[in-house]
Amino acid sequence: MQETIGPLLEKQSNLLLDLLDDDVMNEVLSLCSPVELSLGDKLICAGSPIERVYFLQSGIASIVVVSETGRETEAGIVGKEGFVPIGALAGVETSMTEIIVQAPGKANAIDIEDFRSLIAKNRFFLEIMIAALHASRAQVECTASSNAVHTVTQRLARWLLMCQDRVEGNHLQLTHDFLSKMLAVRRASVTDALHILESEGWIRSERARIVIKNRAGLQAYARDLYGLAEAESARVFMRFRKDDVSSYETKPSTEKIA
Repeated sequence: MQETIGPLLEKQSNLLLDLLDDDVMNEVLSLCSPVELSLGDKLICAGSPIERVYFLQSGIASIVVVSETGRETEAGIVGKEGFVPIGALAGVETSMTEIIVQAPGKANAIDIEDFRSLIAKNRFFLEIMIAALHASRAQVECTASSNAVHTVTQRLARWLLMCQDRVEGNHLQLTHDFLSKMLAVRRASVTDALHILESEGWIRSERARIVIKNRAGLQAYARDLYGLAEAESARVFMRFRKDDVSSYETKPSTEKIA
């Protein structure tokens, strides 16, 4: 993770900050520092004090639960539609989860005290943060349900769709080891699941990379728990939108590539 020197972008790609009025956005950005996110960066470790809040502009952050024995399981992902760590909104002093960069990108980071000051004095800013918390919780709830009722291959299909929603294009930079950790299954199970999706022509698995070839097929296979949290996110943010809610909707399911 590397802080950059220079002015912040005038137009933010973080969807939460884009909802703010210009004067509030300028106040928030004046307190932020631009940060480059590299693959594998740990934005916060489990049990560490929460010192900063990150508004992603691009890339993906993975929210990972670490058990007392050290086993890691992904609980959710966040892209430009949200912020991490969510616990900062509740006044939590230390993070229960680990935040790891899953896909490289950029973010605006704000010190925790400045973040708390903003939510204390600006009701609109607070309401947007609460809506983001609700959207994150909806994702976690759907993930818990998917883990209970879906096969590993269906869970992988849903997870790949969620990742693609948060990046540009069809290429996902992912290793089998990372997928194994995120899905909390053996690497052999990940390999088998990838072979199934690839045999159907929905993806192409390459070294440390997965290419989405047929999103419609992948979405149908992922079953009903993909799209539920995404629709809920679009619904709760609708009242804040200055124009439309398209930024919060899932990508079209008709996309195919050779």
